[in-house]
This record gives sequence, structure tokens and C-alpha cells, in this order.
Amino acid sequence: MERAYRNVGCFLLVLVPIFVAGFWIPYLSEIPKFESSITPAVHVHAVLLFSWIGLLVVQPFAIRYQAFALHRLLGKASFILMSMIVPFALAMIWKEYHEKISAGTTMATARNAELISAAQLAVIVGVYVLAIIRILRRDVAAHMRYMICIALFLLPPGLARTLGYWFGVGQTTAQTVCLAVIDLCLAALILFDRRRQLNAQPYVTAFMAYNITAVVWLAVGGPV
Repeated sequence: MERAYRNVGCFLLVLVPIFVAGFWIPYLSEIPKFESSITPAVHVHAVLLFSWIGLLVVQPFAIRYQAFALHRLLGKASFILMSMIVPFALAMIWKEYHEKISAGTTMATARNAELISAAQLAVIVGVYVLAIIRILRRDVAAHMRYMICIALFLLPPGLARTLGYWFGVGQTTAQTVCLAVIDLCLAALILFDRRRQLNAQPYVTAFMAYNITAVVWLAVGGPV
């Protein structure tokens, strides 16, 4: 691991309390008795999401403490996790779309409301593919940076819910804050690498890709 990134695992640990806080009120606090809207697919989606966060946090520690066999094993496990995350994430988007329709929202509004979730999922998958391509080409530095980007892209589900449930922030404002935080983090990482004469291209690519989703979301009125 590059010396400048030796503590990256500690920073990724921040994801854990954010997601616990974000999913506490609508999900974790209801264990073991859930309301009817919490279907089996929701449970699977939650387990997959928290498993992915755990994987992202453990991997840099595995490298730092030279547990290379564990790192490779978890890397292979990520193929299975991602192949399951995508269909269940799409199932959640479909579920939320129909819930909005049932609540009286028009089809166009409901569709636009789920647009950012679908776009962000596409970007996450795209960046994951780039991460895998880079590691297959033995470009460990770029692989690590793309995986860091994926960790950042996962912020909205946890951070937006935390802002909404714990601080009463509106959904549109919460999503805007998430977009701003991700952009600021990526911009800081680009500057961090360039000041150290490291290759910041993965961050630049991720920054451009993620902001395309932001532009699309704003273009349809920033619905949630």
C-alpha cells in the first residue's frame, strides 16, 4: 500500500456509524419485529449492503497488516456480493417506485424520483468494473483508488437517512448535501494525489461520472 494511504482503512471506518445511524430508525431499531413494508427482499438488500461496507473497511487493513490471502479471498467474494447487490438494489428501486405510485404520485414523478438511485447504481457498477480491470492488470494503485470511490458513492443511503431521520432535513436537501460531500471528497483526493505527484486519474474519472448523475437529477427537478 502506498505510504500516503496507509491509514485509509481508518477513514473508511466512518462509513459504519453513518450507516448504523441512517438505517437505525427505519430498519435496525425494529429488529426482530418489522412492519409489513419490510419484505424479505429488503432484508437481503440490507445484509448485502452492510456486507459490502464491511468488505470495503477490512480490505485496506488486510493489506496494511500483510494479510494478503484474506485480501485475495475477500476480493473474490466481492464478485459474488456485487452480482447479488445489483439485482436486489434494482428490486428496491422498483419497490419504491410502486410505493410512490400507491401514495398517489404520478408515474412520471415516481420514475424521476428513482432516477438518481438507478444512475448512482450504474456508476458504482461501472467504477467497480474499472477497479477489477486495473487489478487484473496489476495496477494496484488505480484499483485502490476506484474502490475508495465506491465507498464514497455509498454515502447517500446512509448520510441522507441520517440527516432526514435524526436532524429533520428534507429529502431534496439531504441528497444535495450528499452530492456536495462526495464532490468535496473527490476534489480533495485529486488535490492530495497531485500535490504528491501521484496518479489521480481514477478520482477524476469518478468525479466526472458521478456529476453526470447529479446533472441528470437536477435536470428533472431534483425529485426524491
